[in-house]
Amino acid sequence: MTLSLPGARAAALAAGLILVSALSGAAAPLSEGYHRFSEVEHQLQIWSQEHPEIQILTLGKSAGGRPIYVARIAAQSETPPEERPAVFVGANIAGYHNAGTEAALHLIQRLVDPNAGKDTAALLRERTFYVAPALNPDAHDAFFAKPRARRSGNAQKVDHDRDGLVGEDPVDDLDGDGVITHLRIPDPAGGWLPDPKEPRLMIKADGLKQRAGAFRLETEGKDDDGDGIFNEDGADGVWPDRNFPHAFPYPEPEAGPWPSYAPETKAAMDFILTHRNIAVAVVYGPANNLLAAPQSLGGGGDLGTQTFKLTAQAARFIGLDAEKEYTLDQVWEVVKDSPFVRQNGITKEQVGVFLGAGAATKVDAGDQSYLDKLAETYRERLKKAGLPADRPAEQYAKGGFTPWLYYQAGEMALELDVWGIPKPEKKAEPAAGGDALTLDKVAAMTGDQLIALGEEKIDAFLKANKVPPQFSAQMVIGALKGGQLDPAKLVERIRAMGGGAAGAAGTAGGDSGGTSGNDRERDVLAWVDAHAPEAFRPWTPVTLPDGTKAEAGGLDPFIEVDPPIAVLQSAFEAHTDTILDLAGKLARVEIAALDAKSLGGGVWRVRAVAVNRGWLPTHTKMSERGKFHLPVRLEIETGKGIELVTGHRGVATERLEGTSGTLEAEWLVHAEPGTRVTVRVTTENAGRGVKTVELEKAAGQNGRKGA
Repeated sequence: MTLSLPGARAAALAAGLILVSALSGAAAPLSEGYHRFSEVEHQLQIWSQEHPEIQILTLGKSAGGRPIYVARIAAQSETPPEERPAVFVGANIAGYHNAGTEAALHLIQRLVDPNAGKDTAALLRERTFYVAPALNPDAHDAFFAKPRARRSGNAQKVDHDRDGLVGEDPVDDLDGDGVITHLRIPDPAGGWLPDPKEPRLMIKADGLKQRAGAFRLETEGKDDDGDGIFNEDGADGVWPDRNFPHAFPYPEPEAGPWPSYAPETKAAMDFILTHRNIAVAVVYGPANNLLAAPQSLGGGGDLGTQTFKLTAQAARFIGLDAEKEYTLDQVWEVVKDSPFVRQNGITKEQVGVFLGAGAATKVDAGDQSYLDKLAETYRERLKKAGLPADRPAEQYAKGGFTPWLYYQAGEMALELDVWGIPKPEKKAEPAAGGDALTLDKVAAMTGDQLIALGEEKIDAFLKANKVPPQFSAQMVIGALKGGQLDPAKLVERIRAMGGGAAGAAGTAGGDSGGTSGNDRERDVLAWVDAHAPEAFRPWTPVTLPDGTKAEAGGLDPFIEVDPPIAVLQSAFEAHTDTILDLAGKLARVEIAALDAKSLGGGVWRVRAVAVNRGWLPTHTKMSERGKFHLPVRLEIETGKGIELVTGHRGVATERLEGTSGTLEAEWLVHAEPGTRVTVRVTTENAGRGVKTVELEKAAGQNGRKGA
């Protein structure tokens, strides 16, 4: 099967396959319509032969010897693809996120579709796209295997339980249904019991709620090595998406012995670091940092919360107390307007380095503001596509690709999960007078209107929307009065934390901890019952080797991220639109003004202004702090009759803001009238600009013959 079909026909075919299976009485496999790794490989080769815009690159090989492909997509133009601003899209490094692979293939197909439209054609001439559909090929086909079990590890050998043996206790398909689900074993000390409201699900025991445990819950399998532990040493190896350097989880065997140990991880890092034109990186994976604002991976030790003591000399110079501790913000308020700081262009980040600030662990506020704006557009796009914009979303984990892209490569990095099971629509509960306080109603209020409701109503609103109890009505009112918050921003933050849900999606059998118990798991099961009933395997009696009676069953391990393919078609369209929109927003530098004025005696004053015409900045704040990319340079060409009289050939800045960012330079040069003077603005990831002015032969007039 190939993706050469137009999107509508492909969707119809997938839906037809599911319908035919239903009419014949046989449930279509959940993997129907998805691409195995060999099919991905074949499809990329077909596209590269049919479309000159596509060049297939190989990053390296997986631990199992499989190639890791990237499709470079760029139309022919005057600027080489390597010099254009670029978007990188990497899918399924998690290994089990096959929906991400399909979304990446959909993006490639749209980019080369002859009916894609003028805007897409223009993007291909001005931008470069790097799309890697399967970054973890060793794990990719676990979705199609029998038995089907979620896998993240590559083909490297890992001693998960550190007993000197490898792969001696994997999972087992005890009920023979071809899917590895869960195993519940009667055990009064096991800590689990059937959910009283939905007995097909399991819920944690809780003494405060008078819920006594009755079962032990394991992944389906048996104790193959007889050590009393189930399935603790599987056949899969290192997880590439836990093997990146940022916040590397050293104690976890699946993360590998050191960062970049997995060949897939190192290949991805090498590609990003050697393709300096990448301006935005998108990971199609199980997390979503536009639906849920990214949390700290290092305990919250971001620059804004750290305190420092100044050296005695620095304290005297600044005028602060050497015995007291200060935050970076406090120090910056004192020094930002001093002549030393202003004359030398010292930034707040440089002051932080001087003070000895540790590694950043939280997204910079300046970068988060861009993520927030992107999130607004993203949610609107999901709504228009009929997709939920308020569903729970996971966070990326330590050692993951996305945090490395941002914290250590300085990229504007997004992780998008493509699809997730929506929250069920809740029936409206009419209040007296129809005054039910909803998220939308609050978002439309002014700050004064919300304050006027009083603490009792605001507290009830926060509680109804599952806001953590430490965020009280009193805090909200104080923030509203102080101008740090408005009702729309309050609602945005509530939705980022789960949007009124009982909590983020967890594994089957988890407990939200709220008064209603297993709310999210019940929502998942309700969706499965309505749309993919074959994804729940009834609890089936099994007998373990020692004679213990148990039951195997539960949700298919892939259903929450990889639903039936027909369900995903609108999500593919929405996410491809998101990538194309991002590409159109990339920073793009050019020379906006260039003029020359004769000062007499063959000396000319040349003035140039470079601007960023893109919506995004040329560098993230994290890149500015870590100096991950070369700065923006504005330079004049000397030689060929042009001699610099004073100053340097160029000026530089670490960052140009989107739309309004400018860089200005002025030079005194010696040249004869009629000489052509060229000025260039150069970046790694925001393109380049060049302009030429001819020095007028009439002394004292400005050069107006710019080209």
